[in-house]
Amino acid sequence: MQIKGCRLNSRQSQKLLEFVVAGVTARTAAELAGVNRNSANLFYNKLLKIIVHFTELESPFLKG
Repeated sequence: MQIKGCRLNSRQSQKLLEFVVAGVTARTAAELAGVNRNSANLFYNKLLKIIVHFTELESPFLKG
């Protein structure tokens, strides 16, 4: 999975995605995946925006 504007390689992205699903904080995930904490924060924020976008598309009750 590649997020636009994200320069992480696919292995790093996959690891961060696994940590998001597991509920690990971005800072801890950065240490475990071996990436800069700012990169992990950017990845988490972009991924969460994507999740919110698709959730709003599927549910008419979650507008706004």
